[in-house]
This record gives sequence, C-alpha cells and structure tokens, in this order.
Amino acid sequence: MKLATNCKQILLATLLAILLASSVCHADEQVVSWEQLQAIYEYDHDLPLQAEVTATTSNSYFTTEKITLQAVDSTSIPAILHRPNVDGKVPCVLLLHGYGGNKDAYSRPMAIFMAPLGVAVMAIDARLHGERAQEDAGMWSADLRASRDAMVKTVIDNCRALDYLDSRADIDHDRYMLVGMSMGGILGSVLGPLDGRIKSAALIVAGGRLDLMLLHSEFPIVARLRDAGVTGEMLAEQLYQIEPVNFIGHFAPRPVLFVNGTEDRIIPRENAELLHQAAGEPKQVVWYEGGHIPTPQGIIEPLRGFIDANLLN
Repeated sequence: MKLATNCKQILLATLLAILLASSVCHADEQVVSWEQLQAIYEYDHDLPLQAEVTATTSNSYFTTEKITLQAVDSTSIPAILHRPNVDGKVPCVLLLHGYGGNKDAYSRPMAIFMAPLGVAVMAIDARLHGERAQEDAGMWSADLRASRDAMVKTVIDNCRALDYLDSRADIDHDRYMLVGMSMGGILGSVLGPLDGRIKSAALIVAGGRLDLMLLHSEFPIVARLRDAGVTGEMLAEQLYQIEPVNFIGHFAPRPVLFVNGTEDRIIPRENAELLHQAAGEPKQVVWYEGGHIPTPQGIIEPLRGFIDANLLN
C-alpha cells in the first residue's frame, strides 16, 4: 500500500511538472510551439516610426519629451521619454504601467528615482489606456478575443518603443531594462522573452495562469468576467497567445527580478508562484509583507540592487 501511494505521488508530481513546462494547447489539443508563439508577434522592424516630439519640458534632473509613434496597424502610440540631464549615451528602462494607469502617472515617479542614477525612462500608453482610452471599452472584457488582441498589440507597441530608442544616438542600445507593474508585469513577462534587446527585467506584482487567476482574484474587472459567465477554460483557450507562463521561461539566461506581496488579493500568491516557477535562471524572488500596492521600502531596495547589478554595471 505504501509503495502504491509513493508511486501515485511520483506520478502526480511528474504530471504537474509536465503541465508547468509544456506549452498551452489549442482546443483541438495541438501543442503550440515556441516558434508559433513568436510568429504571432512578428512584424517588419523597418516600418517607418513616423516619430514626432510633440512637447518638451525640463527640470534640474531630467528632460521630458512627449512623443507619438506609428504602430504596426498605423494607429498612433502616445509615448513619453524622461532622459537625465547628462552627456553621452544613457541606459534606459522601458516601463509598462498597470491596468487603468497610463504612461504619465507611472513614468514620472520612476524618472525621479532613475535620473540621479543616469538612467532614462520610456513608457507608452497601453491600448485602451491613457490617451488611447475609449468610453465604455476596457482591455479586459468578456469579449476575450478583443482583450487578447489589445494585449498582443500592446506588446508589439512596446517593441516599437524599443525601435524608437534604437534610433536615438543619446541612448545606450545595449542597456535596456524592462520594468513592468501589475498588468505591465504580466505583459512584460511576454515582451521580455520575445525581444532580445531587453537585457534584464523587473516584474512587480505580476502573475501567471490567467485561467486560474479568474477563480481567485478579487480585482473588480475579474469579478465582472466571472459574473458574465467567463470560465477558466475559456480564458485558457482564448488567451494562450498572451499567457505569461508560456513565455517567461524563454527569458533565460537573462536575469529577472520578481517582487510580490504576501497578502495580494489582486494577483494571488498562487499565481505569482506559478510565474516564478516557470521562469528560468538567473531569477530573484522577493516577497514583501502586504497587498497589491507595494510599500516604498518593499520595492525600492530590491529594485535598486537589481539595477546596480544588471543595468549600471
């Protein structure tokens, strides 16, 4: 009996490992390869950026440029770049904001933190956020295909932001770090593995397995999806193209930092741990005591150490 129990435990552990390591499947059970996932995000990097600086302001520490870029689908990407007031080429953080946020509200505090270190910060508005917001329309809705498309396009839009940074002579093109927060961390878990120009990534309060998140998250948007009849199975089928667990393992061997709250009810601990487990090495996992909004001490110290080790050296 003991031998049989041990065999069952080994079998269950093996099946769990296979599930965590494997790609997600289509409804017809055909495995989606890494090459197929990459193909979803392919575009012509030679497409004209049509970049235009629409406003410039300066303070003692950095200069801010409001910029518009042309997306792959010919729509406009509102962007912002905060560059420290120093000579020569500087490294840059590509910042991905959270759900309901925008490039301005998230990037300025980050620029205040980064400018004294000699680091630039660039951010764009995600689809249906900030200057791209639309009345009665959100990125996450019961229309899962529209949600998927908005997220996929936001990832590609951030690649276009990197294309723009590559065009600037005052940016060090070999030193890009991704910093994603909440939704930005989820999308950053996809973007980082897809774009080799990103040399390191800090994913703040992010998680994986969007289908399981539906069952446990207390985020009001997620609750509305449940009320609309959206199931985990529907999410797994429709959102495999943007599921962080399918991507994050391909970020290795580039370094990644995860910062999550022990009492987070928006990105439950289970989902954070599934993302951590799917990532390769080197990775650093930091837990702070608290919910979805990190305390300054919970995020500044680990982020500063990660920047020192992976962006400034």
